Amino acid sequence: MAQLNKVIQIEKYHEGLAAGVAKMWNLSRDGWGGDTRVMTEEQVKKKEANSDNIELYLALDGEEVVGYCGLSEYKEDTGSLYIPLLNVRTDYQGHKIGKKLLLEALEKTVELGWPRLDLYTWAGNTKAVPLYKKCGFFWEDRDDSTHLMNFIPQVLNTPLLKPVFEKLDWYGDSTRLIEVKPDGTKENGFTFYEYGWQNAGTSARVQFERTSRGISLIETDEFILQMKLADHEVIQEEEREFEINVVNKGEAPLSFKANGTKNGRIKYDFDAERMVDDETTISATFSVEKGEEPSNWRTHPSIKATVWINGLECELKLGIFPINPAKIEASYSGNLSFLDKETSINVEISNNLNENAVFELDFPEDEQVVLAQQTFTVEIPARGRKTLSVPLTVKQHGFYNPELTIAATKADGQKLTFEQEISVAFKGLGEKFGGESKDFWHIFNGLGQINVRKRDLLTSAARNNNKNQPFAFLTPKLGKPYSQEFTKKKPSSVTWEINDSSIDLKITLESAEMEGLVLKQTCRLFGDGIIHTWAEVENKGESIHPDVAFSQPVYHEMEQVYFPLDGEVVHFSENRIMEIGELDTKRITGNWYFTKGQSGPIGLTWSEGSNAGPESWQFIIEDQFGKLEPGAKAVSGTITLSLGAFQNVEEFIAYAEQVQVRKKPETISELTFKAEKLIIQPDTDLTFTLKTHRNSYLDGTLTIRDEIHGVTADMEKTSHSMTVPTGALQPVSIFEATYTGNGTEARFKELLISPSGCVNASTEDGTFNIDNGVITLKADPDFYPGIYSMEVNGHEWLDHSYPQLTAKSWWNPWAGGMKTVPYGINTFSLLKETSHAEVVEVADSEGNKWSGLAITTEFKEHKQWKGVQYAQYYLMLPGVPVVASFAEVKDAGGKNLAHEVWITDLFIGGDKLTDVRISVSGSNQAHAYHAGSEEIPLLLDGDSYFTSGSEEKLYVIPNNDADPTEAYNNKEVLQLASRHKGNFTKSAPLFLLFDERRLTGDLLKKLRRLQF
Repeated sequence: MAQLNKVIQIEKYHEGLAAGVAKMWNLSRDGWGGDTRVMTEEQVKKKEANSDNIELYLALDGEEVVGYCGLSEYKEDTGSLYIPLLNVRTDYQGHKIGKKLLLEALEKTVELGWPRLDLYTWAGNTKAVPLYKKCGFFWEDRDDSTHLMNFIPQVLNTPLLKPVFEKLDWYGDSTRLIEVKPDGTKENGFTFYEYGWQNAGTSARVQFERTSRGISLIETDEFILQMKLADHEVIQEEEREFEINVVNKGEAPLSFKANGTKNGRIKYDFDAERMVDDETTISATFSVEKGEEPSNWRTHPSIKATVWINGLECELKLGIFPINPAKIEASYSGNLSFLDKETSINVEISNNLNENAVFELDFPEDEQVVLAQQTFTVEIPARGRKTLSVPLTVKQHGFYNPELTIAATKADGQKLTFEQEISVAFKGLGEKFGGESKDFWHIFNGLGQINVRKRDLLTSAARNNNKNQPFAFLTPKLGKPYSQEFTKKKPSSVTWEINDSSIDLKITLESAEMEGLVLKQTCRLFGDGIIHTWAEVENKGESIHPDVAFSQPVYHEMEQVYFPLDGEVVHFSENRIMEIGELDTKRITGNWYFTKGQSGPIGLTWSEGSNAGPESWQFIIEDQFGKLEPGAKAVSGTITLSLGAFQNVEEFIAYAEQVQVRKKPETISELTFKAEKLIIQPDTDLTFTLKTHRNSYLDGTLTIRDEIHGVTADMEKTSHSMTVPTGALQPVSIFEATYTGNGTEARFKELLISPSGCVNASTEDGTFNIDNGVITLKADPDFYPGIYSMEVNGHEWLDHSYPQLTAKSWWNPWAGGMKTVPYGINTFSLLKETSHAEVVEVADSEGNKWSGLAITTEFKEHKQWKGVQYAQYYLMLPGVPVVASFAEVKDAGGKNLAHEVWITDLFIGGDKLTDVRISVSGSNQAHAYHAGSEEIPLLLDGDSYFTSGSEEKLYVIPNNDADPTEAYNNKEVLQLASRHKGNFTKSAPLFLLFDERRLTGDLLKKLRRLQF
């Protein structure tokens, strides 16, 4: 625990304190589960500029920011302020700083006249919960959240209680029992929260009813005042009675007055006035109009009474849960429905009565469905539930929304009749329609659907009707500063509109906080799983709004995510889940991201003119409109969500960047270890770099061979380089490294190539010989445009017919060897064309010189390819067991190559075909195949390799744009084929590597950094 330098001061946030706030968050990680995310001054300025806080209080020890407490309007309910975030720096906890901040927020809530202050925490926060409770918060007993409510502002602002708190200290005189568990006394379906106070001369208690968020009982030394109701659940339109009871505990009579009239859906009207000597009770009738079922998240419809005792006023409230005799909900288990086929829907009936009853459900006639029967009868025990299967045949796709007539017959013969709608979507391919259910507005298009939750406008998009989806657009916001007003505001209109290929859902919202501004948000759903959303803002008022901005927050549970960071495509593919807050906005270098998880491929892209980046657990897409004068309109950029429409990341990047073709990106890992150079010249030091793409500093130890480097968080590095001595290098060396830090142990392998010697070239009788000391390549362009021999350490790997063409297996004529040609050109056609070879030296992308052969073919005879001239390259480094091969189009001859496919094939054989063994991933006997035994077509993975009578292994590393390598094996041949698209001037290289060691595909792919 830190020693305090000075008395803790509470100050309001200003930008001059942003650096201190960033430091506070970076030193508070242990209090938030050991989170290692980095917060910067710039991030704090942006976050707080966009914040909807009314106030932000900071605790300062001298100039050190050690505590943080925001205060904003509560978005989930009316009548409350909210603490979105409370934090005390870990090393300052135990100094009552949290209490000071909370009391500051409470005092402001009282000053502003708000009745309540809410916050959320987590159930395991055992340090803070007692503090919250001592400061007046009650823990609500709910499954979906750990929600706390504080009614002290209402207590202190109630005139009837003010004389009491002239004698009582609400904090110091509290008698409330503090326990780390949900609060509340349950009675007749109600939950009551109770404050109690006592000192030497005065006592008081106040009870609050959970769903009304209001006072239901006050007891002082002079009186007891209480509002009572027999049951929390009340059947709609049924007349019931409530009462207000007053007990006089003093000697003198009390003046009592109470009145109330209709409050929302609850109809009542009463007015009473009397003197109370001992005790009195007034009662009144009420009924509840039909309407929506209230939500856990909101204040319920309430009976409200204004009461005066001796002229001092207070408000009493009791919340009501309006019900029908039964709750009816329908569902359809399938995603698509099929016309004229018998199917069924499930109808769940919950008996809300406290006694057994027989329910009769009457379905109306409807053109959309044909029911096997219109009426169903079921007996359900008190408070019980049953599900009916209702057989039907769907005649038309669309939203089935019948109003059922239900009769509930009690045991005594009394019959209650009511109506209730059910809703089921019957989706069909290409069918577009909209609908409204109890809790949502919906639109549907084929498999896809969009659901907008009425409670807060949370918008989920899906290809099925599952309740929980990994992606949602959260409530939109207007600013600045941004406001949460639309989470509680009903839209002025919700409509859907069918277009040729899509359907639109349009929601219109009128801002109260930015007078005159009207926001119209459109969600457009296409049948192939594409969703477009955008917003239009119009100033229909008379005031000028100088700085208007629109914010669209996104929630996404990400798996296997690709993100454009630092100019690279980073694949967060580890088991460790990537949370959006672990990204640094400044490092995002594209307008998209893409995920491939259990929910299928999901991509999000936004307009290049919009700003986008993480904020806590949300991803925010923002548009700045600037000044809006009366009558002015502004339109945001379009956000596109793809639900399975694009199956891979390169397709989605091409869409996001609006380009026709996008090469498959070479992705990198979230934590990379990379040699500065892949090819190491003699007497060169080796430099390696460790880099993280998460928004946290490296904090651990990097070990390379015997070299150990420490990198600590206070060095503030996301990238760290270290140099190690070369030592003795093999032609192909593997360097292993370990990083231990940030709660992770990561092992890396890096491939290094060290050339030595020279490459010799010679020609004899038309045959070209290229020898690098390990590999000898032979080619004769007069025989066939390819290489026919590849000897490695004296062992022949290629099967060929040189010097005579022959017939073999399915081929006639057959030459064997290795070549690259346009797909679909047979051997006869190829041999009609002219080819020549030359010895060449070519530099790679890192400046290294490779030597080898270029075999050039010019098409003069072939009708489709006439005029095209291309070269095949077979290149080597001295002393290195690697061959690089690629094709280059020297002259396209006016031919469009965009959709052509090229194929590199090689026939493996050597001395004896049956000696060749093909090993695929796993490399055990069950995953090995012998050549020359039977016909076996195979697709090879990155870990596959070949052996042929020795320990030496052949690895084939195709280029990144290629399809998976195919192997065709029968009793006569073993052919490998790698296909890739031909829209190139120069293709990416394919590599052949020979080594005795067992190498992984991930390690071998590192060769792809070399391009020509």
